[in-house]
Amino acid sequence: MPIENLTVNRMCLHEVYRFGEDGVIVPPRYGTGLLALSPKAMSAFRSRVVAAFKSTAQCMDMAIREFGAGSIIELGARINNMCDTDFVIESRKFADALASAQTSRTIPGGLTVVFDGTHGYPEQPFFAIMKAELHEGFLKTADLKAEFVSDLFLSPKTKLYKIGLFTSNNTEPRPILPEGWTATVYDNSMSATKRDSAANYFHSKYLGLNIPDNAAQRVKQFFEQTRSFIKSSQISEEEKVDLLNSLFIYLKVDKSSTIQVSRFAESYMDDELAENYTSHMRREHFPDTAVPKDLSEIVARLRFRKLKFPRQITLQGPPESIRELVTVEPIEGDNGLNWTQLTIRGCLETQD
Repeated sequence: MPIENLTVNRMCLHEVYRFGEDGVIVPPRYGTGLLALSPKAMSAFRSRVVAAFKSTAQCMDMAIREFGAGSIIELGARINNMCDTDFVIESRKFADALASAQTSRTIPGGLTVVFDGTHGYPEQPFFAIMKAELHEGFLKTADLKAEFVSDLFLSPKTKLYKIGLFTSNNTEPRPILPEGWTATVYDNSMSATKRDSAANYFHSKYLGLNIPDNAAQRVKQFFEQTRSFIKSSQISEEEKVDLLNSLFIYLKVDKSSTIQVSRFAESYMDDELAENYTSHMRREHFPDTAVPKDLSEIVARLRFRKLKFPRQITLQGPPESIRELVTVEPIEGDNGLNWTQLTIRGCLETQD
């Protein structure tokens, strides 16, 4: 979601620490007033925010799950209309909530930047929370020497930050939460093919948001969970190859406009395996009903099938070609070792 015409009105900075070794939350260190930036510094900050939301692979519109008293959106909706003094005091609650959400020593500390303003045409008010991790670097001194520092953040080449942006549609009178608000998250750990890798503690536990239940996400879940089930099933490698080929064909070549667990199971599995597969998908909370076939999240992953063997030997090709031309059979090799016999119905065309 690109951001245009961004104006930042107020900012507060608080520091949140890594979860304590004794299993106790370390209290944040609070900023004492609004953060005053020079015009050049404010321009740099705005450019970081705008650049973050230009990255469609690392941004996602989210569904607002938590909106009751004390939730992030309830607090943010209130501070938008507060005076500066109250804004500073109430913004501390965002740091408290982040410290409470980071209940793992693997999650680093960092700075919580709470800011509000407007963006868009026409202008729409927003509030946002950024978590910026600290990193190390060198500063050039006046006498052309270098000073090592360990508390840099938001430097141009570093993307160690996450942002939760809540935008109001500015209607009056204000509807009951969460109506009238949209939420978008930027997370540097997110990618176009691995949306679920986004830090769950930040968007879910902290911000109270869910990854939206849309068709593209459901199809991605179907692909990943079906593939996982096939790989872990107690069937032969030859059967696994056939089923994985069938999965690619079902999604990429089949002309149906929807996908459905039962249809895939009935088409490609025997009764016992189909029953186990259906149970697996229910445990993963995948619906029994048909889902529109939106391949936008996995289209790149469907282009080729890869069969990997020891010592970096890989067979790769379009899934429909592999299904039609390649036969994979396990055989017994020398000294009782397991080998694989590949039969390719075609001659070698070129080699490098």
